[in-house]
Amino acid sequence: MVTINKYKFKSREDLFDQLLADVLGQLGSGVEKRGVASMLLSGGSTPGILYEKMSQSEFDWKNVVFAPTDERWVAPDDPQSNEKLIRSRLLRNNAVNAGYVSLKSNDPDPVTGQSQVEERIKKIPLPFDIVLLGMGEDGHVASLFPGLRDTNIALDDSYPNLCRGVRREGEEIDRITMTLKCLLCAEQIFLLFYGKKKFEVFEKAIIMKDRTLPVSYVLHQNDVPVSLYWAE
Repeated sequence: MVTINKYKFKSREDLFDQLLADVLGQLGSGVEKRGVASMLLSGGSTPGILYEKMSQSEFDWKNVVFAPTDERWVAPDDPQSNEKLIRSRLLRNNAVNAGYVSLKSNDPDPVTGQSQVEERIKKIPLPFDIVLLGMGEDGHVASLFPGLRDTNIALDDSYPNLCRGVRREGEEIDRITMTLKCLLCAEQIFLLFYGKKKFEVFEKAIIMKDRTLPVSYVLHQNDVPVSLYWAE
């Protein structure tokens, strides 16, 4: 199993100061080596502080390309859109000229839109210098939720695609997500979350690889170092 670094912080402020430094360092290495760097971004409220700190940092942002790890199939200006979060908190101030690849097409659903999004992803400089992931209390990462057929397909090593439409039940919004293959096409994976309950889920996922804990597939692989950034 790959090396997993666990960074635990007494405060969220300390966490984000260190995470910002590590993100800028890794992206800087990518720009230095290839002239361009790329990063996949987690959605949700947790990374917002990081994105604001990034936007305020002096950096060669015009040579960085961002994309979300997953997206709800809603309009880019919808309050639930990860793209809206990223544009409003990261792609501004000093980072206004950074590149961005949207995972939302004009197709009626993510299944029919998957092929167009796939072609967009292929144009991002690979491997990603950083993949930033959050984790839910159910062990999901990106939009790889346990118990879904689309998740099981996207976690399969033999599945060739970089993204997958995720159909959800009831009133849940359908999504599109990067597959395991895509998430592991990276130099570094940074895993960011808070709280004891999630840490317990993480510790369980380290012990066993199980489809009921999709994050375990990120941890039980041999190619990409994983660093956990955690605070209470």
